[in-house]
Amino acid sequence: MSGRIEPTTKAARNRSLTTKTQRHKGLGRTAGRASRADAAELLSRATGSMPCSDAEYLLMYLLGVRRHELYSGLTVPGRTTGRFRRLVARAKAGKPVQYLTGSAPFLDFDVAVDRRVLIPRPETEELVSRTVARIRSSCKLQAVSCELSAVDFGTGSGCIAIALARAFPGAKVLAVDASKAALAKAAQNVARYGLAGRIRLAQARAPDEPVMNRLRGRLDLLISNPPYVPTSRLARLDRNVRREPKLALDGGPKGANIVAMLLARGPGLLRPGGLLAIEIDSTHEAVVRKLAPAAEIERDFAGRFRYAFLRRC
Repeated sequence: MSGRIEPTTKAARNRSLTTKTQRHKGLGRTAGRASRADAAELLSRATGSMPCSDAEYLLMYLLGVRRHELYSGLTVPGRTTGRFRRLVARAKAGKPVQYLTGSAPFLDFDVAVDRRVLIPRPETEELVSRTVARIRSSCKLQAVSCELSAVDFGTGSGCIAIALARAFPGAKVLAVDASKAALAKAAQNVARYGLAGRIRLAQARAPDEPVMNRLRGRLDLLISNPPYVPTSRLARLDRNVRREPKLALDGGPKGANIVAMLLARGPGLLRPGGLLAIEIDSTHEAVVRKLAPAAEIERDFAGRFRYAFLRRC
């Protein structure tokens, strides 16, 4: 005879199953409550070995909230807590948080990014903001509409070209890059914002290549965030930055190869009064002044030389 006691009726079996189900549900609720975490507490633990802004960015991405909401008593579900901790571990291992999320903010929008393209920086946002302000001021002085004809040289993710097209609804932008892989990512971002009709993408390494040379003397704007890090400095960059494309970082022995090329050949693409706008390394002031004495050099918010602007007479 078996020592197991079987329920003797269907009703008894049903009662047994119901009791077990209720117990399991209760355990699930208890486990769920236990695995939840306070957002601010999660961030406090994560930022012991990574920048607070990176940890905040990851959690904002997972929760779909703004930064201030992270500190308003927000409770993070257990599953999201687990995902956050895994992403933090990968970020601590050196992978840029923007590559982990596949997205990076730029001005009032965001762009998709991966290891094919440089991650947009606040300095480049400021390059665009200052350039847009100069163009609008010029249009106002001349009492003309800002129907811009522009080239974004070294477009990467396409963030500059997209920003210009959004700022000037009548703008036509040619976005060029030496990398086919980067252009493929830029195409995704351009399509996402419905700008394929106003932003054309093309591969080019120099301003005098045919795709650009046909625009000679007709451009209102040539803008670029070129590679400008001196080769010798690459190995000393933060390890996260070293994960980004070398082609988008390495500016040659002094970091000025592309900067010098744009200063020498770029003005020929501009119409009279057209603007050349370049982001530069903080060590490039002397190079710019030697090659383009009329250029205006401006500092970034950290007080470093960062921008060169030159108008064609």
